[in-house]
Amino acid sequence: KGVWHRHRELTSHVVGLFRLFGVLLPHVSAMAIGIRGISTVFLTVLTLVSAISAFIFGILFDQYLEQLSANFRGELKSNKLPCIRSTLDDCSNDNTDKCWVYCCPEQSQYFCFRSPVVGLYCQDSSTGCGDPNWCRDLADVPQTCATEICQTHEMVKRTTMFAYIVAGVGVFIDVVDIITIRTAPSEVVCKYAVNIASSLVKWVAFGIVLGAGTPEFLSDLEAARCFNGDGMQLLKDARAMFVSFTIVQVLSAVLSMVLAPCSAYWGGKLGARQVPDVK
Repeated sequence: KGVWHRHRELTSHVVGLFRLFGVLLPHVSAMAIGIRGISTVFLTVLTLVSAISAFIFGILFDQYLEQLSANFRGELKSNKLPCIRSTLDDCSNDNTDKCWVYCCPEQSQYFCFRSPVVGLYCQDSSTGCGDPNWCRDLADVPQTCATEICQTHEMVKRTTMFAYIVAGVGVFIDVVDIITIRTAPSEVVCKYAVNIASSLVKWVAFGIVLGAGTPEFLSDLEAARCFNGDGMQLLKDARAMFVSFTIVQVLSAVLSMVLAPCSAYWGGKLGARQVPDVK
């Protein structure tokens, strides 16, 4: 009796969760849903939650990358400072070939230097670059993005934005899957196709960031040590967001694939003895 009572309580909680999402049909009782229905509810909710989490991690990773690039030129916008950056616009290489006191941001520890490769640039006297040449190419002082490092950086930023947009599409498809449970529980082909589409879209988002060489770029960026202490901490946070995005995105993609055969057989029917009316 104790086991049966706990089963009824667990079932009631799951049914209440799905009613919160507006998914479960009003006439489906806690006793009628069964173990299969509980498993379907759990997997469906976990799939949606993981997809939303991946979408959020992708947005945060993109924002952290933008913050790392914010102080490469113009006035200082934060305390995440690169060891090498461009001079201010009034002292650009197009306007002058000599260093002046106004070439670098005021009230900072940047000093102007002249390089035969990139011309005038600002270097932080309090932060030494681990790899000055790598950091110089990353900063893109002449603003031509002619080096491989700069081009990889730009590609990583573009593909990251595209990846979290694709991840957002996966979230939308998962919402459609939940709506299908309520509106068309007998449409097994439709629900199966929705789960397969959701999984494929999530794999695409995962493949985008890997194909752009994001893991290798982040490793090289950390090894080059192109930022001060606050900037390096932001870089570590960015790597954590990237790892979280990839792990949760893969988890959500696998869960969508696991739901596909269940949808192909039962559709959106949650009852223990309910089988879709397939014509």
